[in-house]
Amino acid sequence: MQILKIMTYLKTENLITLEEEINSFQSSYSDQKSKNHIVIQSINGYKLELNEVDESTRELHSIIVNQTSVNLEDKDITKNDLVYLITSTKLFFSDNQSLQIKNVDTLEHSRVQKNIEIKYKKNLLNLIKV
Repeated sequence: MQILKIMTYLKTENLITLEEEINSFQSSYSDQKSKNHIVIQSINGYKLELNEVDESTRELHSIIVNQTSVNLEDKDITKNDLVYLITSTKLFFSDNQSLQIKNVDTLEHSRVQKNIEIKYKKNLLNLIKV
C-alpha cells in the first residue's frame, strides 16, 4: 500500500502569517481524538528541552502554546495526533531521538497525513498530522 504524503512549504518572518497557519492547521486537522504535541529538536534530530534553546526557539514555542491546547505531559504520539515539530539550528547529541510515535519507528515510516513546513526566523516548524 502506498502512503500519500502531502508536504507544503512556507517561509515567513511575519508573526500574523505564522499564527494564521497554526490556526488553519489546527482547525483543519484537529478532531476529538487528536492530541497536540510540541517537540523541539536539534538540526541533527535529537530532542531538546526548552531551557537548552535560544530566544527565537522559545518564542516559537510560546506562540504555539498560546495558539493551541497542548498537553505538555502526554508524550505518546499516536494516530490522528497533531505534532508541532520545532527544529532549532543548534547541534546537539543525546540518546533521545526527537520523535517517538507509538508503534512507529520513525516519522518516515508513519502514515503522516499532512506535513506543513514553515521557516520562521532561525527555526523550522513542521505542522504534522499523524
